[in-house]
Amino acid sequence: MAERTFFLHQHINDFDEFCSNARHWDMEYRQLEAGQFFSELLMFGDPTILFARAQLHRSMIQQGSSPQGLITFALLVNPEIKMRWRNIDISGDMLMIFPPGGELHCINQSDFDVFTLSLSEKKLNQWCSALELPEFNALRKENEVFRCHSAKLTALRKRLLSIEQALLTGTGAIRSLHYLEQIGQEIAASVVGLISESYQPINRKPLRKRDNALKLAESYILESGGAVVTIPELCTAAHASQRTLEYAFRESYGCTPKAYTLIYRLNNAHKQLRHAEPSATHISDIAQQHGFWHMGQFCADYKKLFAMLPSETLKRKI
Repeated sequence: MAERTFFLHQHINDFDEFCSNARHWDMEYRQLEAGQFFSELLMFGDPTILFARAQLHRSMIQQGSSPQGLITFALLVNPEIKMRWRNIDISGDMLMIFPPGGELHCINQSDFDVFTLSLSEKKLNQWCSALELPEFNALRKENEVFRCHSAKLTALRKRLLSIEQALLTGTGAIRSLHYLEQIGQEIAASVVGLISESYQPINRKPLRKRDNALKLAESYILESGGAVVTIPELCTAAHASQRTLEYAFRESYGCTPKAYTLIYRLNNAHKQLRHAEPSATHISDIAQQHGFWHMGQFCADYKKLFAMLPSETLKRKI
């Protein structure tokens, strides 16, 4: 295999480990759903082409950015899945597009399963030229989601599944630079064709009062660090009533504002425990940094969300 290509296929039971193994992606996750996290990640690529499939089996908030210098496409492996991506409701016949290094903000359910395909703008422009189309950025006109012909998107999905199968079952020889360049050209041609023939771009919906309130509340929680945030504080920061905030958080995250603030602080404590040195760390110190003063309650809440005790997380230091 050429040195500049890489291939990985892993089953991962910690989202910090998942983030660190997702090459060229700058990712951070917060777990929303109670239970042990587990995932499957396949990646094959080099600095100019990246083919990946990511499966997450817990409801999560995903934040970060796509590979720098590449334009990334994403499509759902299962067309029945739904998710919210950059304030757009995504369904099975949609193709998502990240600009190079584009910000990712997604709320997924426990059935999350997507293919991502990252390609250089040069390669995409070559296919645009071959098909006598405008250059890629002119073709997509800054739109980020396109509703595509269902049959053609299904054909691309089946082809990506066959590529994945070949990578998993073939010998190491198939994971070559030649094969990577071959599938890169094929995928570039497919996505350029899909966008040029798409039914319509999908635009973000105008922000409603509850959307603006949610953004302000999230910013306030972020700026609070480890402090406990009360609902009256959130209402004041968001310039919204408690009822509006309840609707906003339940609609986006499936939980109340109070539950969200607890989950936020638990995720922060989890991340700190994962990176702490066990021999030099007191769990009670980390708990208190994130507003947990009753250790028994902290341990109970922590275990309910992550299906392990804080001490178990500390021992599994990455």
